[in-house]
Amino acid sequence: MVNGWWILGFTAAAAVLGALASFATRSMLSYPRAVLASWWLGALATGVLTAVLSWRVGMRGELAVYTVFAILAVPLAVIDWTEHRLPRILMWPQLAFSAIGFIILCITRDNPSPGIRALCALLAAAGFFLLLAILTSGGIGAGDVSLAAVVGLVTGWDSWATTAVALILASLLALALTSVPQVRSRDEKGRAAIPFGPCMLLGTLAAIAVLGG
Repeated sequence: MVNGWWILGFTAAAAVLGALASFATRSMLSYPRAVLASWWLGALATGVLTAVLSWRVGMRGELAVYTVFAILAVPLAVIDWTEHRLPRILMWPQLAFSAIGFIILCITRDNPSPGIRALCALLAAAGFFLLLAILTSGGIGAGDVSLAAVVGLVTGWDSWATTAVALILASLLALALTSVPQVRSRDEKGRAAIPFGPCMLLGTLAAIAVLGG
């Protein structure tokens, strides 16, 4: 059983980092939104996500990887939600830290199997989204393909089922958003376009919270 005070302290620390990350959000938005880019929303969103993760995952090494993923997921979701783009300057550190964290866990535990599965899931998720991008002629952006690689790595460490659930949840969330006129927009070809990044990020965190405990 994870100590409640430990969860509270860990969540508070992550919330502070989430508030600091909101400054990155504000600097990267072309037209900063007062609420979406606010420090308190970044702190609140990061705190809630981290509280759930620390409760489910406990004091395992994976928690550090998942927490950094969550901290960077908030500004990524806000930027993609408002401007339909996923800055690589946030995704590459997210990918790099996850990869380094998992390599360290593989070495310290003398068990490479989860790392190999995570790498395979990265390639599978990125390859699948790359194929979708080609088939839809731009319906899936390069940022979505890159984010799919991060999602595959982070969820594949736990299991193939976690990867599958994350992508299914993301698809269901995206499908639900298509029915919301305030969210749906049109691309240059007149097709309905929605921000898929927040769907993938939320689907990933939900899958880890449900299956990664």
